[in-house]
Amino acid sequence: MKEVVKLFKLIGNEYSKLFSRKTTQLLLLLLLLATIGLAFFFHLPLFNSSDSYETVASSSSGTEAAAEENTMSLEETLHARTEEAKLNYSQLKAQSDNGTPVDPSELEDAHNAYLIAQYIEDHQLESSLTFDSYGYPVTDSYLIRTLCQAPMLVTLLALVMIVVAGGIIANEFSQGTIKFLLINPVRRGKILWSKYLCCLSLLAGLFFLLFGLETLFLGFSYGFSAYGGQYVQVINGVATGTPILLYGFQQFLLASVNPLLMMTMAFAISSLFRSSALSIALGLGGLMGGSIITQILSQLGVDGGRYLPFSNTNLADIAAGTPYFPNQSLTFAVVTLIVYMVVFLLIAYDGFTRREV
Repeated sequence: MKEVVKLFKLIGNEYSKLFSRKTTQLLLLLLLLATIGLAFFFHLPLFNSSDSYETVASSSSGTEAAAEENTMSLEETLHARTEEAKLNYSQLKAQSDNGTPVDPSELEDAHNAYLIAQYIEDHQLESSLTFDSYGYPVTDSYLIRTLCQAPMLVTLLALVMIVVAGGIIANEFSQGTIKFLLINPVRRGKILWSKYLCCLSLLAGLFFLLFGLETLFLGFSYGFSAYGGQYVQVINGVATGTPILLYGFQQFLLASVNPLLMMTMAFAISSLFRSSALSIALGLGGLMGGSIITQILSQLGVDGGRYLPFSNTNLADIAAGTPYFPNQSLTFAVVTLIVYMVVFLLIAYDGFTRREV
């Protein structure tokens, strides 16, 4: 128990040093402003628009059809959309049965669209989210559309955590405070883990803070009614719905894997080379260039690219069945990331505990 108390005291000490730095304060302020700005950025073209029942993402609907829908009740609108999807599927099915060549994927997409429309009508969902065959979101709610873009905030979160983790060890050496830290009757390993747990808990705290603030700001901007909607998808031939707030949280959570990996990598480099500039530079390079390298390797058909850490951080796409490399499963991605995380932490431990100060 005493060891746990000592560890928490060390973590608290790290927090006090961290928040006393102007760099940390500035980064957190910018992150907060970006969170607020995202909601208002998407709100600017709308001015006083609300979550009225109108088509946002369905570009195939003409203005006359949209105007006609606005004069219909919710029940009538949903029924009309279901009938339209049913008719489209029936026509393609009839063509296929008559021997007319029909793309199987097009027929499957039409069937799924009908199942989704039927589900939305059965549950009388005023707000819903689906994805078309190209992976683009289709929704009638400005709130949900903006929520789909909210995970981009995680990139800024990764930037903050790279700077924090890249300097949390290296700054001790550059400022000469490491000697005062090591004269305490505490093992080096415990000091190292207190620093990493400080970074990890800060990442978790900022994650929940960002998601909570974004949820509130979007609700105040567009109205909270859309949070009663669902994300509807077809699984094994059955349409199922997920509460939109839970879906948004899941997307945030999956996107947070990249900040976690980049933070750990910067932490390891900081411990190994004791240079905040180098660790931050390499961390930012991995953050900005990792996806580019992965896309290039994917286009060139280099299958070995699947073993890079950057190829496995986009868990949302992998879970949706659209990975960079063929047959790349979610299990493979998670195991690969765990292996890299363990290696980074071992490097950090070895660099901090075995080298002379």
